[in-house]
Amino acid sequence: MDISVNPISNSDLHETIDLWNRVLPLDAVTIDTLEARVLLDENFDENTFLLAKENGRIVGFIVGTYARRVPLGDHDPKGDRCWVTAFGVDSAHQKNGVARKLLASLMDRFQALEKKECYIATYAPGYFVPGIDVNEYSDAISFLKQRGFVETYRPLSMDTQLALFKVTPEAREKEKRLLEEGIAIRQYSRNDLLSFLNFIEANMPSDWVRVSRANLRDLTRGIFHADQIFLAVSGELSGRAGEVVGYCQFEGAHFGPFGVADKYQGKGIGTVLLGRTLEHMRAKGHHSAFVLWTDDLAAKVYSKFGFKETRRFAVLKKDLSSI
Repeated sequence: MDISVNPISNSDLHETIDLWNRVLPLDAVTIDTLEARVLLDENFDENTFLLAKENGRIVGFIVGTYARRVPLGDHDPKGDRCWVTAFGVDSAHQKNGVARKLLASLMDRFQALEKKECYIATYAPGYFVPGIDVNEYSDAISFLKQRGFVETYRPLSMDTQLALFKVTPEAREKEKRLLEEGIAIRQYSRNDLLSFLNFIEANMPSDWVRVSRANLRDLTRGIFHADQIFLAVSGELSGRAGEVVGYCQFEGAHFGPFGVADKYQGKGIGTVLLGRTLEHMRAKGHHSAFVLWTDDLAAKVYSKFGFKETRRFAVLKKDLSSI
């Protein structure tokens, strides 16, 4: 079997998508998705998006990335991390060395770039899912573990139906108590821009800051709207701006992220933000909401609002410095 491994080219795109959708049916993509998540990512490097070909036909692919142009802050604090966001091999060529050759070729390229840690799937600016689905792709997990990858944790995705959603009386009472303490839950307004940016930059992960800035830029273009963000604001009085202490947002049916400043946690702010946002999503005609990436601790909060686990993922990591 003569298998070549080379970077992707323009002429490969549609054949790659066809293969991708056959071997990763739960994570199928369109050309729009591939361009938005990979090709137009500021850190895209065609030399780490590799294809395996036999007699000119694509039989496997692997998508790698790293902070080539834009630093990733606390997501890559030393600049020595890299990621595999997707990979797959045609069913007729599985277990005959194609996946091993693709992975080894990519790891060689990452080592040449002096990367020391490789993660599976969790590249925040352009991930498809937060790991490998433990039920759908268990063979892929075994394959990676056999090649030195170690499982680090298991995030999950969750979904809920909104058609009959109502904020509970308990949540309404909690919001009333917060207001009595000087904490208002309300929709974002354009006057909140600077205080909102200060809040997320001081309290949230760098990727959440990136997402918020992208949405706020889209707001200026009319393709994102102020009512897609809810804020918790402390000390807001007539004629005087308050301090943003929490936020929650949605994009279409995608709920989140949402967070509360550490010193304000434990007051029920997150619960009220979550409920108010879901209520507004339903009012705007969304019949469901989903969270693509969360952990078991946050899942307990989501479950109070009808969210149920949809998929469970394995996040894996490999130390490249010892190879």
